[in-house]
Amino acid sequence: MKVDGTQGIRLLRIETTRKTTDGEMQTVTYRPEDPGFEDCFQQVKQVGVQKVRHSETDLPLNFMVDGIRKDGTPSVFFGRELNQVFQNYHSGKLDDRAVEKELYGVVANLRSTYADMGWDVKEFLPKLLNDVYEQAKISNIYGAAQCSFQDSRALAAQYNGSDKNSRDVIYYDSKYYYQTEDMKTTLRESILRIGESFGLTDLELSGPEPNMAARSIYFSYNTVINEHARQDFLVGNMVDESMVPPKNFRFFYKSNDDGMNIYSPQLTAGKGSESFFDGVLHVWYGDWSYTGLVPVRMDATKYPVSVNMYDTIARSGKEIPDEIVPALKNFDFFTMIQSGNYFKNHPRKLPY
Repeated sequence: MKVDGTQGIRLLRIETTRKTTDGEMQTVTYRPEDPGFEDCFQQVKQVGVQKVRHSETDLPLNFMVDGIRKDGTPSVFFGRELNQVFQNYHSGKLDDRAVEKELYGVVANLRSTYADMGWDVKEFLPKLLNDVYEQAKISNIYGAAQCSFQDSRALAAQYNGSDKNSRDVIYYDSKYYYQTEDMKTTLRESILRIGESFGLTDLELSGPEPNMAARSIYFSYNTVINEHARQDFLVGNMVDESMVPPKNFRFFYKSNDDGMNIYSPQLTAGKGSESFFDGVLHVWYGDWSYTGLVPVRMDATKYPVSVNMYDTIARSGKEIPDEIVPALKNFDFFTMIQSGNYFKNHPRKLPY
């Protein structure tokens, strides 16, 4: 991995390698505006502050964080590769069997590495399998979130004027919620089968969600989408992150705090200068759809701090399917400048 910056103060570029779907190694460059940069940056810091255990006197505290791969490189790069594997899975490029094959390869690589060092496989294999399982649970959610981001780019470009990385867009698709929840069960079964293939028949695994600090983001598809909307972009909030969405439900929201959105003639802004900052909302549910402006406002002394998704559509007079009413009521929008006021009265309600 190569890192460009100024004495580690400002990170400008990260170069790393990843495996493509064809099995080839590809050099990838991440810059601050690219999706995935933050995750890569966290791994750079992680490698920088933790000693990669090349000593044969210690087993890794976590095989996926401070372990060594067969080629001598840090095992943390397996996490990066699994992120891509699950992105390919959620985009339809890989199936369950292909994912399990990738997981098997990770386990086999690290098992062989530490067996060659003289460690007893029976001693470390349960921990190794659990560490791979923990990373896979996180990568499952990460991959779905990246697919959501990619799905939103074409629509965001209509309002941005370019296909740049917009940091004021929320895109939610319930298919990724169901895919990630189904994969949680599949992952457990896959890890157990991999353990059995190495002679381990009584493996004890943790629950379906991550058991580490990162679970606040990667607990579910809901929590990672809301992390970006609420914590990163400061433009929206999912009130109840444990809510199961209707199938075939999705929405796109583009904030407009800079007043630079490009609107079609069908989207006529309201009266007054405040309307220059209207956000735009698209909602789809089967054959039903809605498109309209969201009257979020800068001045909380004259207007509500936030606008609810359901209220926005209801005011338009459009008939709303009963099945999606709870999901619509579960999301609020606000301007960045009013996010602090919103958060004071709406603490985050995580599902754990």
